[in-house]
Amino acid sequence: MSFTFGFRLLGILAGSFALTACQSLFPDEDNTSIGALRLSQAEAVQSRQRLDEDGYPLLGAYPGTAAPQLTDAAVDKAQGEFTSIARTRAAAPRNAGYEANIAASMEARRRLAEAGRAASATQPAASGTAKRGPRPEDVLRQIEATEQPTN
Repeated sequence: MSFTFGFRLLGILAGSFALTACQSLFPDEDNTSIGALRLSQAEAVQSRQRLDEDGYPLLGAYPGTAAPQLTDAAVDKAQGEFTSIARTRAAAPRNAGYEANIAASMEARRRLAEAGRAASATQPAASGTAKRGPRPEDVLRQIEATEQPTN
């Protein structure tokens, strides 16, 4: 009896710990300052919702017309601003340092590949006895053949 009670208590505690941990997963969830900032910057739009005599919205009484949208002049003004920003960014000189770094990196890559091909050309040919490469004896003979006396 007490054994199952202990497991139940342990399960309840584990569940409560898991639920309390959920609060720390989303720390900014209750932060409404961003939403309040956006609302304060937005233009006030008159609602078309029909209201009763006390000022409460009538359920099921949908607006007969849509709320007013942006005017053509406001759209043209915003489009002009975006176009001028795009032209300014397109006319700005590119970052020459970035392109120089890319060119230097490509040159280093080309030189390393060339050095690798040159180094692999000087390697002894694979012997016919093994598919893994030259035998140690072949490498030793090549080293001895390339060594010059130090006298």
